[in-house]
Amino acid sequence: MSLRSPSLTGTLLAWFRGKNRRLPWRGTSDPYRIWVSEVMLQQTTVGAVEKRYGAFVRRFPDLTALARASEESVLAAWSGLGYYARARNLRRAAQRILREHGGVIPRDPRALRALPGFGEYMAAAVASLAFGERLPAAEANVERVLSRVFALPGTAGSRELRERVLARARALLPAKRPGDLTAALMDLGQTICTPRRPVCAICPLAADCEACGLGDPEAWPRRRPKPPSVRLSLAAAVAEEDGRFLLVRRRSTWLNGLWEFPCGEAESDAASRANLEGRLRALGLELSGEPALGTARHTVVNRRIEITVFRARVRKASERPAGPRARWFRPADLAGAAIPTLTRKVAAAAGRSG
Repeated sequence: MSLRSPSLTGTLLAWFRGKNRRLPWRGTSDPYRIWVSEVMLQQTTVGAVEKRYGAFVRRFPDLTALARASEESVLAAWSGLGYYARARNLRRAAQRILREHGGVIPRDPRALRALPGFGEYMAAAVASLAFGERLPAAEANVERVLSRVFALPGTAGSRELRERVLARARALLPAKRPGDLTAALMDLGQTICTPRRPVCAICPLAADCEACGLGDPEAWPRRRPKPPSVRLSLAAAVAEEDGRFLLVRRRSTWLNGLWEFPCGEAESDAASRANLEGRLRALGLELSGEPALGTARHTVVNRRIEITVFRARVRKASERPAGPRARWFRPADLAGAAIPTLTRKVAAAAGRSG
């Protein structure tokens, strides 16, 4: 197969336009909305983004609204999508664009790459999808599809493979509406050329796919070894007064600034409970001594977190926690709060999800 294959491009675009996949961010030429969707889709499934995208752009309908919003309100609108650094960088980039580019998203990929959260892929994707620049953009789906079509050697996510994929994608880009080719490759990877059990029988590129012809498409691209699974115990406390319960603002690189129930984490249940008790003392709280309210599970990359939820109480009325890093929430407040999925799971396990 030649490096540049007009027939391959034509086949893929015909499939893409005939399929007419309806997504909330499709059909818009607004660079702001295209950018927001691309940031959300990083490391997040299309299904999860479909549930959050509409509400986010209604709350922040344009770049100026996002730039002038508080970080907490942006994190609250992002709640449930995970990888919250993306939301912080989105807001920071909007502020830079407002300050340095008059509120207009630059179309120059070099200017885009200088913005927070804009790596090589994001700059190319926004320039291509929003501005029609003839630039290849290769995220995981594009990488997988082209790795299989051309049987490209290399490990998923490696610089070596990405360069090979970008070269192939560049050769396939049409002169007009090049972003459609990128979107088509993404769609194909999301719906047909999936990581496991690709549906080659209905793939429009099956006849030209070298990996399919070799009989083992899942062998491309070569996968990175998975890190070993780590089991962690997390003990969380629900302190409730007058129908409200206490959340504290997290201080860590993981979920920093988001609201969580007081908790302790360790490798064993006994150690996590001891850590929780120490944190409660610092807040003027203590465990009630009752049996656990419930349990839950949560997974973050290779961390398998087993959660046990306990009831806590204020030791003395004069020690009732308050301040910028502690807040009493009603169950109904959680829907609009800057809280991660883990906090929602603790609330559900305690029967306090509103």
